[in-house]
Amino acid sequence: MKKIKLFPAPHVEIRIHVSEEMERDYVECQKMMKRGEDCDCDRCSWANVSIYGTGACELKGLKEQLGGISGEIDRKER
Repeated sequence: MKKIKLFPAPHVEIRIHVSEEMERDYVECQKMMKRGEDCDCDRCSWANVSIYGTGACELKGLKEQLGGISGEIDRKER
């Protein structure tokens, strides 16, 4: 399990514990979006992880925390 910290605003910290399944789903979703395909969010392990109606997978900074700085997810620890 990977622990992610996001800072969406000053004085605000969000901690997300990302399971291996969540990481795989995120990688697959990013690949599908890059190809222009739609993801089935209802079947995703991120489906019920939201903050005030925004899916946690859409939060700014998550891609970088999961290792996708250069446009590809490389699964390296950051």
